[in-house]
Amino acid sequence: MLSREDQKYVIHLTKELLPSVMREIGFDNTLKEVGHSFGEKLEEELVRQLVDKDDNFAEPVKEKGKGKQTRKMEDLTYKGHLLNVKFGYDKKGQPNMCAFNRLLERFVKNEIDSYWILSIDGKDNKICFFNLYEHLEYTNTNIGTGQTMLTETRFYKDFNQDKDYATSRKDVIMKLKDISQVAVKSHTDLKLKQQEKRLELLNGALSVL
Repeated sequence: MLSREDQKYVIHLTKELLPSVMREIGFDNTLKEVGHSFGEKLEEELVRQLVDKDDNFAEPVKEKGKGKQTRKMEDLTYKGHLLNVKFGYDKKGQPNMCAFNRLLERFVKNEIDSYWILSIDGKDNKICFFNLYEHLEYTNTNIGTGQTMLTETRFYKDFNQDKDYATSRKDVIMKLKDISQVAVKSHTDLKLKQQEKRLELLNGALSVL
């Protein structure tokens, strides 16, 4: 777990580097779909500058025997803790945070004790830094796609960067369990309704033959 001092340092350094990052990628807020247009560029450039600035930051390392590994949970690490950089413009959507199975398994297996989101809003350059496991009630998980998303409008309305949201390991596991059960039921209900419609169409077609 990152200390409060570490968290403040990551925010401070990101604020310091952000103007340079914006210049480097040629950020233009007059374009359509600003978040999509500059998201990947900003995330890559910010990672590069953070790693260059402080050796405690590091880019992900491929693990032997685990395939191509084109997508990992983290964009970088800080003192060994996973960080995922999320850029958007006027954040009010539901961006993907992580694959739910990875989020669950790595925590339950004690491979990680936190998963840090470094969020940047290009509209006002607001930076938020938080441990996703402490805010699972603001997520939405789709078992069909396998993704856990953040409900941004609700989250950013309530989030206080200066507040300590520390929670117990047991509470996190209980929340992950509840999320899994709700998501599976929602997905199953949807598939059953789709099957009912298919059977209705098929039976209707058979009835006139």
